Amino acid sequence: MMMLVLSALAQTPDPGADAPPPTPEGAGSASTAEDPSLPVLLTQPPVSYPPEALAAGREAAVLLELQVDAAGAVQSVRVVEPAGEGFDASAAAAARGFVFRPAMDAAGQPVASVILYRYVFVVERAAAPSIEGSVLDADDLAVPGIELRVTGTDGTAVYALTDDSGRFGLSGLAPGTWAIQAVEARYRLPATVVEVREGAVVQALLRLEPEPAAESGPGAEVDVVASRPDSSITERRLSQEEVRFLPGTGGDVVKVVQNLPGVARAPLGVGQLIIRGTAPEDSAYFLDGSSIPVVFHFSGLSTVINGDFVSEVAYLPGNYSARYGRILGGLVDLRTKSAVPEASRGYVSLDLFQGTAYIEQKVSKDTALEFSLRRSWIDAILTPVLSSTGSSFRAPQYWDAQARALHNFDDGGSFDALFVFSADRFRFVGDEEEGVAIGLSTTFAKLRARWLQPLSGGWESELSLIGGPEDQSFAFNGDEEAAFERTLGFGVREELYRGATEERPLGWRVGADLQGGRDSFEYDVEQFSPYEAGEAWFFAPALYVEPTWEIGKTSVTPGLRADALLYDFGYAHATADPRLALQYALTPTTLLKASVGRYAQFPTTRQLDPDADGNDGLSEAWSLQSSLGITQVLTPALILEATAYYNRLYDLVEGREDRFRFFTGPPPAGPFDTDPYGNGGTGRVCGTELLLRLNTEKTLGLLSATFSSSTRTGRDGVADLFEYDQPFVINALVSQELPRNWRIGARGRVGAGDPYTPVVNRVYDMESRSFIPIYGERDAARIPPTWSVDLRFDKEWEFRRWTLTTYLDLQNAFNVQNPEVMAWTYDYSAEDPINGLPIVPAFGLRGEW
Repeated sequence: MMMLVLSALAQTPDPGADAPPPTPEGAGSASTAEDPSLPVLLTQPPVSYPPEALAAGREAAVLLELQVDAAGAVQSVRVVEPAGEGFDASAAAAARGFVFRPAMDAAGQPVASVILYRYVFVVERAAAPSIEGSVLDADDLAVPGIELRVTGTDGTAVYALTDDSGRFGLSGLAPGTWAIQAVEARYRLPATVVEVREGAVVQALLRLEPEPAAESGPGAEVDVVASRPDSSITERRLSQEEVRFLPGTGGDVVKVVQNLPGVARAPLGVGQLIIRGTAPEDSAYFLDGSSIPVVFHFSGLSTVINGDFVSEVAYLPGNYSARYGRILGGLVDLRTKSAVPEASRGYVSLDLFQGTAYIEQKVSKDTALEFSLRRSWIDAILTPVLSSTGSSFRAPQYWDAQARALHNFDDGGSFDALFVFSADRFRFVGDEEEGVAIGLSTTFAKLRARWLQPLSGGWESELSLIGGPEDQSFAFNGDEEAAFERTLGFGVREELYRGATEERPLGWRVGADLQGGRDSFEYDVEQFSPYEAGEAWFFAPALYVEPTWEIGKTSVTPGLRADALLYDFGYAHATADPRLALQYALTPTTLLKASVGRYAQFPTTRQLDPDADGNDGLSEAWSLQSSLGITQVLTPALILEATAYYNRLYDLVEGREDRFRFFTGPPPAGPFDTDPYGNGGTGRVCGTELLLRLNTEKTLGLLSATFSSSTRTGRDGVADLFEYDQPFVINALVSQELPRNWRIGARGRVGAGDPYTPVVNRVYDMESRSFIPIYGERDAARIPPTWSVDLRFDKEWEFRRWTLTTYLDLQNAFNVQNPEVMAWTYDYSAEDPINGLPIVPAFGLRGEW
């Protein structure tokens, strides 16, 4: 074993220099060396600034001796030059979580090493506290000098050491679930899980006992873990880093949501989310709490926003907070980063479907710029190939662009401006003899500005403004027949938040959510429906309030959201939606949840406009949602979630089902309700969701299962299966990191098919010279179950200044021919279903610097 001494690290850098700080928030500075034979620091967990020293504005430097093993892990830490006042313990605890690329001997083999590392604490770079707590023994006495390991869901491990009063603290932790363990074997602490949220401080009280001998009695127990609860009964978060290598997703952060409980399988792999037995148009997508029209491109291959702008994706299938409204189904909220990066970086990625360029440029320690450009080239590949055959062809195309400026203030606030543009084009062109041409496009542009500001008394303010045009267009036979829906909209959201703490058990969330703009539409497609057109100005204000009481092990979060909708043609309507969420920590590893609430969705402009066959007497559709859930920590790396839900839907808008409409689901089948719009429909959705999640340093695994039933009752009083009803959907996914920078993953999916209305007979129309189907009982048949397996292989090469990653993502690796949408032969004499995608081998390259 070769031992290296890295003394170059004894030189302290200038805190104002552009050298990467040791934490994302810049709590300190560290020197590094670039000699390839020496260890290279890869991961720097955040450091906790000593509270008393931070309050007094004191700064310090601590010289550490680190023993790094041949795998790059820190085995021991020794303080060589102490600074006192808590700096030594904080620096040593942070260094325990360092991950290095190990030192290399002359033969290029990894070896253990000993290095010197100087940690510099700078006040202006101190990270905000995330967890504060105390460790007591069975007699309620403080336990000093206990080392704790706190592990995130992405495998990140940070360490903390209790002081003389048994207290500890951790700062700069990413939002999400963190598990706390005692490192020393002579102490026993059952796996304790806390939920870290941005801008909130988790208070934890841990109780330890000495580890008993094998023949002695029961071990220790934790009395209280008090953390600010999540008012959403089932909120699941995914970070960009943990999904980049997952099979079947193309590394897309939102596509992973399709593997979570509550999401039905979308037909033909199109980009839509079918959440808890509701239609895709009944769910919504948000960017930092502000609404955006779509989240996927046409093909469903990627999200309309580059995932590197996103810190996490929150998926809320139901019973969500009062800060969200205007929808009956679930939602996805893309939450962008709010901290300036440690250093500039960028990459170029190329695969079978698209090319992406991304740059994140650090302008100063407080300012950064971010750019992304992506373009698909499926059309460039398929169009010349298919057109040469003389047959009809499809040529999908999409591209998107984002630009962002971010600035962090010294008082902990931040401001950023983000521009998002997305465009999709799809054409179907027949041969010269057919003379058929169909075009479909979706485009939107949004400019979003956000200001986050801490206030006095523990309050925080979030002000965001968003605005821009949205357009969805359809063309038939060139431009002879066309349809469009356009919105020029704006949104303003102001939210004040103060979290609950141990000293202040009452927390608050209060906000105003305003939307408005102009809607216009035209449907001039004679082949499908009568002519309709209209335009109107609208204004949709909302107010919400959501207190949270921490009562021992119980947290109670009532909420109230009030929405209104006003149009310039005289429509005005308002709703009030009360909600309640409860959480109870049964044990340190078991969390019980319950929730009930009302959720309302207003009719569309088309349904209301009296000049376009609308009905301005419509009221809102609404649902009463209820759910029960349990989160059980089996081990720090293995968490089980189970949720049962029951939703009733009332006053659903029905009618005009024979009219043209934009949709991404299966083609509608008769019989249709052609009467004027009315609030005559009801529905019922119930189900059970299970999620088993494994997350270790090298392995990520998900096993999700959804068992559900969704029905609708029309104005005729007849109950039918909902068109997207899928009684069961099961997903199993695993990604494993291997030696030599290899990674392999697999995903298996099994799901029930959608219901459909069978054709029981047909007649021949002499005038049109075509067959007309006669349908049987609505949704009386079901497409057979589907299954598929996806595989992914990744290999990374590390160079001095950049890395190269190659990957092969095999979707539907066994080329299973799954029926997805029911169709019939030209004379309706036999069923001729449309199968899903065949095997799709996506090979790609990614160069990152």
